[in-house]
Amino acid sequence: MPSQPVDQVIDEAVRRPSPFARERGLPILVFAGERDPAGKAAATARRFRARTPYAEIDAGDFRDVAAIVERLAGLQGMLSTWVRGTLLPPPRFPLTQFVLWAWGRRGHEIPDAGTPPNPVAKRNAFGLWLAEWRKARSRTGRVRRSMADYVGRAMTTWIPLSGLAAYGLQSFVDGLTLLLWGASAAVALVVGLVHAVLLIRGPIFYRWFRRAPFLPRERGESVIEYAVRVSEAGPEQVERLLVAALLEDLRQAYQRRIIPWPGWGRDTYPVMRLANADPGTAGRRFMELVNDIKAGTGQRGPLLIVASTTVAPQAVPARPSRGREEDLVALHRAWRDRMRHTRPSPYLLVEVGPEKRPDPDGGVWRMLPVRPLAYWLVVAALLALPLSGAVVATVGCGAELTRVADQCVGVGPLDKIAPHPLVLPVLRRIDEQNAQIPFGAKVFTIAYVGPLTTQPGARFKDGQMTAVAGELAGIGAYQASYNRSKSDWKMRVVFANTGQDFASARLAAESVEERADRDPTLTAAVGFAWSREEVRQAVDVLTRANLPMVSTVSTVGQIAGAAGDRSAYLFRLAVVDDLQITATVHWLEALGLVEGAGRKPPVAVVWQRQQGELYSADLKELFLREYTGVGSDHAFEDDASLGAAMEQACASGAKVVYYTGRADFLSSLKRAWGASCERRRVRLLASDDLTGAIANDVASNGAGHDTSMSFVSLTDVRDASLNQGQKTLRQWAGGSLVHSAAHAAFGYDAAQAVGIAIDAHRTQSGAENIRAGVHYNLRGLRFDGATGTVSFSGHVTDHDAQGREVWLMTVESGKPVQAAWVCRPTATEAACTAPPG
Repeated sequence: MPSQPVDQVIDEAVRRPSPFARERGLPILVFAGERDPAGKAAATARRFRARTPYAEIDAGDFRDVAAIVERLAGLQGMLSTWVRGTLLPPPRFPLTQFVLWAWGRRGHEIPDAGTPPNPVAKRNAFGLWLAEWRKARSRTGRVRRSMADYVGRAMTTWIPLSGLAAYGLQSFVDGLTLLLWGASAAVALVVGLVHAVLLIRGPIFYRWFRRAPFLPRERGESVIEYAVRVSEAGPEQVERLLVAALLEDLRQAYQRRIIPWPGWGRDTYPVMRLANADPGTAGRRFMELVNDIKAGTGQRGPLLIVASTTVAPQAVPARPSRGREEDLVALHRAWRDRMRHTRPSPYLLVEVGPEKRPDPDGGVWRMLPVRPLAYWLVVAALLALPLSGAVVATVGCGAELTRVADQCVGVGPLDKIAPHPLVLPVLRRIDEQNAQIPFGAKVFTIAYVGPLTTQPGARFKDGQMTAVAGELAGIGAYQASYNRSKSDWKMRVVFANTGQDFASARLAAESVEERADRDPTLTAAVGFAWSREEVRQAVDVLTRANLPMVSTVSTVGQIAGAAGDRSAYLFRLAVVDDLQITATVHWLEALGLVEGAGRKPPVAVVWQRQQGELYSADLKELFLREYTGVGSDHAFEDDASLGAAMEQACASGAKVVYYTGRADFLSSLKRAWGASCERRRVRLLASDDLTGAIANDVASNGAGHDTSMSFVSLTDVRDASLNQGQKTLRQWAGGSLVHSAAHAAFGYDAAQAVGIAIDAHRTQSGAENIRAGVHYNLRGLRFDGATGTVSFSGHVTDHDAQGREVWLMTVESGKPVQAAWVCRPTATEAACTAPPG
């Protein structure tokens, strides 16, 4: 008989099918015939020893089946020895080794147990023996390696799970990302170690004994009591239990679990060569037990037995079920259960002729370890992904934010955003209010979109940060007031950092859009204070996301989109530029700016030229178009060029310099006016962006302030009287926060507009989509806010606030701010009147 078919059969049998295919059954391959040729045929299995767990047993060398099982799966068992070519840990045999230990305790003397032995004393003795057995085993290198294997299995289970949980919980724990990922790692470590201990000590595996086909563990029976019962059982029962436990251990070692354990990566089945399995030997008894258990119980433990014998075994046919008629129902159910588990005999008998055979080839069978390598790649990925996620989430800007110009922009936790010191105290108070929202409360979320940081080394940005702190103070004050109500609805605020000067507003808006996709409570976005190209792009992004927006003080018409394509989701609180210019021109042409300036004085517009800046250029162009007196324009780009622009403006013969730049340059503006314009008696007029900075300067320095100019304001900054919103805001902010009171009023009203729309939405039966409900109720909304009466247009797309006031104000060095006129401009008239008070 040539050896090539034997090689081919073992090769086909030992190769494991694809991970997506069902496991194959393995035969007991028996070569029967004269001792020498049959033994040489079975010896072909030795060629596979380098790529699969392999055992070689001479059936006549062992006294009983237990000794064979000990040689196969004991502490120093051949199948539990690592095989280098597998690239994986060897199979583990916790069930088999427990039965071997329990059976090995039979006949041991139990001190002070009496005759017959006291059951309690016997249980206590077995408990001590079990502890000593575990302790002795733990000192061996092989058991320590198996412990490391179990720890590795547990960690590859819990690290990915905890990482996935941390990733999913990020959106619910704003500001706690670092803590969340730290807790995730700690949970994975603790739970993984507990899981590993349970695997090492065996309780997880020992559950199988309750459904063992032989000597099953009884309900309520402890492991110690079960060990006692095994030690007292008959040899035949224990032999069957041992073989069943061996096959179950192998089944579990090759099981394809959802969790990434080595069973996925094993690409070859274990092989056992059983020589001289003649009748009467322990090896023959072992082979017959494997056949009986596989055929009778359906046990699928993978073990390819290649045996040689002089007498072929006979498969014992199953006896028919029989009994009395009154027991027919029980008999039928037992028969049905047996048929569900019964399998054909695994014997594959091969007759070997008497002809001489060459010695089996001593070469080693080779197989490319594709599946084990793929398994390790998957394990590495499962460990690397959560660890990488933790690193990304906790190092630098984290997973949610994007680093731009050394700032972390987008929606994310405060510890990663690292806000400017002037903004941080307000943000922390709002974050504390978020944390105080009761668990289970109905929550709606608003996103503040604005600059929370400045570039490292940036100058002249305290004014911008003070204005942002003001808007946030207003939002925080309204949130505190709203959340104190008895309603089960609460307001949560998240922060979308646009970076300095709103330069990354589009990125921040995209981050808000992503947040809105996964967070249905995100109801609206507020802020958008500056009129820049990036803010216009941000409005476009959130318009496409159908997210309502309430802008505080952006005034350029382009922010809302072109005339034919305006955003239907943007609601603006401030008076827009063209109406501001109507009031400003009327002030200069008809009312008179200050005494001595006359009507229609020559005006030089000093404006800020900067990439993306819309506000300053828009005011300049509108003014020069509407003003009927003499006008000129002078551009600047930074504080150095501002001085030159002011010199040119004041030397041009102008009686008034109209400054439309940003408040960042207030100090430079005053210095340049003093150096070039004061001696020429040129009056300085500033646009509304300087309102907050001027009011803060006057309020903080009192009679010592040095500001002299006229300016346009969108609110009454004289602090002559306080409405309810302003009282709430002042009570919340107190004297502990540095902020712009003018911007705080707009922040308060922005949050109030959303809060009122939410309340209206709640009263409308059948309204489910909260964002659509807020958008619907913002249209035509009218309320009295901290900035005065707010009345949004009910137009389909044009939602600028109607009838808003423009204050024309003046301040002289060392004196309080005075209101010259208050106007309610429309497209046709300025509608200015004397201010109250």
